[in-house]
Amino acid sequence: MICLLVATLWQAASPPLTLANAWQAALDHRSVSRIVNADIAGATAGVRVAGQVPNPTMSASYTGSVPRGHVLVDQPLSWLLTRGADRDAARAALAGSRADSAIQMAQFAGEVRRSFFGAVAAEARSRLLGEQQAVADSLVRIAHVRYAAGDISRFEAQQVELESRVQSQAVLVALEELAVSRALLASLIGRSTADLLVLDGSLGAGLAERDSLPSDDELPVIIAALQDSVAAERTAASAARARIPFPSIEAGTEWSDPSEAHATAVIGIAVPVPLWNRGGAQVAQARARAGQAAARTAEARRTARQQLEAARIRLRSAAARAEFARDSLVPDGRSLRDRALAAYRAGETGVVPVLEAIRRERELELSAIDAMLAYQGAVASLHELIGVVP
Repeated sequence: MICLLVATLWQAASPPLTLANAWQAALDHRSVSRIVNADIAGATAGVRVAGQVPNPTMSASYTGSVPRGHVLVDQPLSWLLTRGADRDAARAALAGSRADSAIQMAQFAGEVRRSFFGAVAAEARSRLLGEQQAVADSLVRIAHVRYAAGDISRFEAQQVELESRVQSQAVLVALEELAVSRALLASLIGRSTADLLVLDGSLGAGLAERDSLPSDDELPVIIAALQDSVAAERTAASAARARIPFPSIEAGTEWSDPSEAHATAVIGIAVPVPLWNRGGAQVAQARARAGQAAARTAEARRTARQQLEAARIRLRSAAARAEFARDSLVPDGRSLRDRALAAYRAGETGVVPVLEAIRRERELELSAIDAMLAYQGAVASLHELIGVVP
């Protein structure tokens, strides 16, 4: 019954779910991409805002003395000093927003990858333990035949039956873990658990491949920190330029003067007078933020280098362990189990070596699954760092 349940869980009429399909489902049903796109849209609008020319101010008044009517338009020109630096800062903020978005999407992709291959690993464990259950049932049948023939004791036959029941318990635990992992994956990508009955993925996918690592300056985390530093530096430059008393142009007209047949044009300039403050405090604040951002960029570069090297080492080590377990340890464990069963069937050995061979095979198979899952986790960590999505 348990083996039938396992087989049922492996098969379904719906199309198989691949990692690429899982990622697309996450993009379709989760809001992460919409959030990061909104951040980029806001930063893009910030570039437009930084380049805008301020609107003029119009004032109208009526006086009791002539001329009675007055209309005056004031157009500030100080933006001519700061517009270039402000636009540079906004462009840097946009580049930083794009880098931050790449980091967020890569981290989300890492979650999807870990969850997907976690479900694949749970399925592999269930399949393995189901196969081991079939082996244990076969061993029970052999023991019954040998016990009926008087070749083994009742105690030995009971040992075999106990091993079969222990194996059944392990299968039930594996099925529970499989159901949980599928439910978590379904929740992560915004789909129903029923859609995840068939997972099309290999834990060994990519073992023979090696990602080409980017240079330090291509890492999203460094790009984000560098652009934050550029934005802070250009903001400080804008604050310094804003201290310059730059005039604004005033133009208008006056009318209702009996001595004048027509309205009179008025033109002039207005110059800010730095009487109470000269903007030094604002400049000091901006320069302090720029210095802090520059220091953070240096620390981000150092940290990213360490993380990249550590991720590369972990990936290389995880790949080596996974390949060795899959290509060497697992085949040896299966061969040992087959020889032990053949010897027990022929009456050449007792049940203890057979049980030990089955348990040893199970340990090696499970460790191989864990090693390949660790490799996929190492791939996810590296991709999060370098900004790769499926």
